[in-house]
Amino acid sequence: MIKWIIIALIGLIILGYLGFDIKKAVEAPVSQSNVEYVKNIVVYVWNTYLAKPAKYLWNDIFIRLIWTTAIDNLTKIKNGEPTNIQTSSPQLPAN
Repeated sequence: MIKWIIIALIGLIILGYLGFDIKKAVEAPVSQSNVEYVKNIVVYVWNTYLAKPAKYLWNDIFIRLIWTTAIDNLTKIKNGEPTNIQTSSPQLPAN
């Protein structure tokens, strides 16, 4: 993450050294129009194709199966109770 920030800063310094004004480029009407166009496409694709599967994966898979189970087990560990893993796994014979 820090590597990418440093690379971006170096890129901005090089662009400034070459005389490229990023502020003018970003504020230009053509740039604003392009950003708005891309934003509309991304929103359309999200709403049309990606929102339903992403919400299913987040709510039904991650939250219900992984997060809730992990929180339940951590709470049981904190309270000194046997966890779901301990109660559902086969017991080894004592020697």
